Amino acid sequence: MGNVKKSLKDIGSFMKLPGANMFMTKTEDLFNWANKSSLWPLSFGLACCAIEMMATFSSRYDLDRLGMITRASPRQADLMIVAGTVTVKMGERIKTLYDQMAGPKWVIAAGSCAISGDHYRHVYSVVPGVDWIIPVDVYVPGCPPTPEAFIDGILALQDIISKGKSAPTFNSVSCERKSIDEVKVKKKEILFDKELIDSNLIFEKCNEIKSLGYNYLNFITATDFDNSLVLTYMFSNNFENKKLEINVKLGPENRLDSISNIYPGAEWQEREVYDMFGVKFNNHPKLERILMPDDWIGHPLLKNYKMEQAKLPYRPSREDYESWKTKL
Repeated sequence: MGNVKKSLKDIGSFMKLPGANMFMTKTEDLFNWANKSSLWPLSFGLACCAIEMMATFSSRYDLDRLGMITRASPRQADLMIVAGTVTVKMGERIKTLYDQMAGPKWVIAAGSCAISGDHYRHVYSVVPGVDWIIPVDVYVPGCPPTPEAFIDGILALQDIISKGKSAPTFNSVSCERKSIDEVKVKKKEILFDKELIDSNLIFEKCNEIKSLGYNYLNFITATDFDNSLVLTYMFSNNFENKKLEINVKLGPENRLDSISNIYPGAEWQEREVYDMFGVKFNNHPKLERILMPDDWIGHPLLKNYKMEQAKLPYRPSREDYESWKTKL
């Protein structure tokens, strides 16, 4: 791995005394040796790279021999391995877990997404690197990194701890952004072959559909067309193995009745459509964001939504991000 493991003998010396032995070293070296030899990582994963992290902690690689014991509570952990894509909504949870960890504490960013956001770094909901949220001590590249790469990163962290010269990377922005810019797009005209249902008739239509045996709501989604939004509902008749699709054209207010009283599963799906497209459902029991943070501005799947929006402090503006790259 390129790292030389240090034993207790490497940080001090034994002196033989009559009837006893004495170990001589500096307290700083002793504490550093103890810290690097008893890392307790938080049992915490975000996306694809977390699978490789689980494999690394399996019996095949036996990380217990390095003094590593995973902990389910941040209050008993001193190492966070961020494995996977970091979203803005997850950023606050990561920060909370990090703040609750015992000190001294360290962070390993594992995988391209945790390091820089990788393919998704300019997507509205992704943080371009976890070091915009918490300080990072070691970066383990890969998509995903192999277990051997994870172990190499852990050994690199142990070397840093043993030297007592950690200088973690942390990026931050402090300005606030109160609004977003819309972009001008050329939308397509409505090209549905099927009849479009008036939004005022959706409740009666769904009651009729359920009476015909279509007792399951598969999904609700929306399409942003030239002069209106169109909602698509898909229903299933599980007894006859049939499906039924209806399309509803919305008015300028993008509002229609909720069908959660007819199909209870519509409650979450209507919240998703509200969150992503801004469609308002009358009489919905809890119409609030479900995918994006509560204070998110705008609705990301509308065509006039500018994708590269800042969500401070965890998602910087494009200017902040480009400025950060010039410092590397």
